[in-house]
Amino acid sequence: MFNPAEAADHNPLLDIDTSFAAYLSARTRSYKDHIVGGMLDYAFDSDFSVKQKITSFSAWSKVYKHLINHEIPNKIKKLFQSADVAGSMKHPDVYNAVQVCAEKLQVSVPTVYIRNVPDKCEIYSVAAEGTEPCIVVTTGLIESCSKEELRFLIGCECGHIQNNHCIFIFAAPYFGVTDSDEALEYFPAANDGSAMQIAGTLSQWLRLADVTGDRAGMICLSDPQTYPTIMNKIWSKGVFRTYKKDKFDLNELLKQYEVLHITPARNIVIPKSCSAFDRRMLAGLEFLSCETLYNWRPDLNRSDVHTVNKQALEVRCEIILDDAKGGV
Repeated sequence: MFNPAEAADHNPLLDIDTSFAAYLSARTRSYKDHIVGGMLDYAFDSDFSVKQKITSFSAWSKVYKHLINHEIPNKIKKLFQSADVAGSMKHPDVYNAVQVCAEKLQVSVPTVYIRNVPDKCEIYSVAAEGTEPCIVVTTGLIESCSKEELRFLIGCECGHIQNNHCIFIFAAPYFGVTDSDEALEYFPAANDGSAMQIAGTLSQWLRLADVTGDRAGMICLSDPQTYPTIMNKIWSKGVFRTYKKDKFDLNELLKQYEVLHITPARNIVIPKSCSAFDRRMLAGLEFLSCETLYNWRPDLNRSDVHTVNKQALEVRCEIILDDAKGGV
């Protein structure tokens, strides 16, 4: 039976759970909704599976320990000593971009270090066990990119951090996969069978990780449908240095995608003339019609978009990125 006297004496604020566990649960509830099978729902499935394969090789543990105990802590220390930190007063465009991207992807805001290198367009992220994640951007990139281009690139790096890519990207030079002034003397890949296996697998994985990163960048864009034009502009600045191609024709690629988009997965054939970057772009365009994008961005209008589920997306992207299935 309702007792007015007891109700008057009751303080409703006492019913609020102020424990850290409750705070953590509230902060991560929506993020947890995006975890499927131990991975983020927007991540490319093959990215996750190949990354797991890399960690199973015996040569991996030695390089991994060196990276987390020495190279990455030393790199962050040097950045702290020599680079500026983006803030609301200094490099506000970068600061605002990382705030937006962290909100869209529901991650903690990483520190952004600005290196004063006006003649170089470069961006990368640093994260590993026991270190706070950060993103490194050169002044050359900031000066040459629009706000939306910066937002996309920073979103990609937030995606690399969120999907635990950074440690694998840093490991690539140790196996001769990417160029570096360091590392190869420490771990001579050519003399170790396991290292040679990792080299091949890492080379394959880097392309898959870029697909995941692009999806994160699209989630962060004001309008994800601008992805192809954003990528074309970034390409022209020479940011994607690992993709070797003298010329990239966006209009030709979009014409090809008009046909690809309506082709059933079993009939997809990618021309051998398509470069690795072309395939990356085609896989990115496929994500624009995936329901996962709209789950992350419920603010977007999806009424005129025929969406597909994640499983269908991954089947199509597997074919697009598989060189062996390119045929004409």
